[in-house]
Amino acid sequence: MAWHPCSPFLPVCLLGGCIPAPPRAQASPQRDTADLAFVCEWQPRPPITKRVIADLSLHAGQFNRTPNADDIRAVEAAGGRVVYQFRVALLRAELDTGAVHAVVNDSSGIADAAFTVPDSSKFDASVQIFYKHPITDHDEEALRHLGVYDVARMPIPVLQTAVPDSLIPRVAALPGVDFVRATAWGCAQPMNETRKRRTPR
Repeated sequence: MAWHPCSPFLPVCLLGGCIPAPPRAQASPQRDTADLAFVCEWQPRPPITKRVIADLSLHAGQFNRTPNADDIRAVEAAGGRVVYQFRVALLRAELDTGAVHAVVNDSSGIADAAFTVPDSSKFDASVQIFYKHPITDHDEEALRHLGVYDVARMPIPVLQTAVPDSLIPRVAALPGVDFVRATAWGCAQPMNETRKRRTPR
């Protein structure tokens, strides 16, 4: 089963318009801190460490929200510790690898995905920027002016990129921007498989 970033406004993942999770720092040879993701299962492999720092992509509906008290309680109930609250639906937490499934779960979990954080001094967020109009070169130039260079246009008026959390209010205030939300993630699997399938929220 594969996982992909999705648009919340389309019934299926936009596979042609998707980009992977934001680049992470190089791993230290002493610890398994390579970029690992948990959406449907650990990719590219389960961590070898018992406890990890992970960015949790929270359930957010179609728009945006910020982490709340219920999210924090859920992390603590799973034996975790909240490290940082982003300005979008992302929550950084330290928790056991076995607890990740408890917070990334279809029925009772608070998150759609978890990504390990090799460099906990950086607070970059993978985001989707929704516009009120068709995207123009001027829109991308405005992002470059803020220091955001690596963007991908999606088939709908959305730019996908990674930005420092501190820049999110400035991105949201740019002319033509409707709102900024954390990148939505969901599972995709071949049609002939009968296992449970996660759909975009």
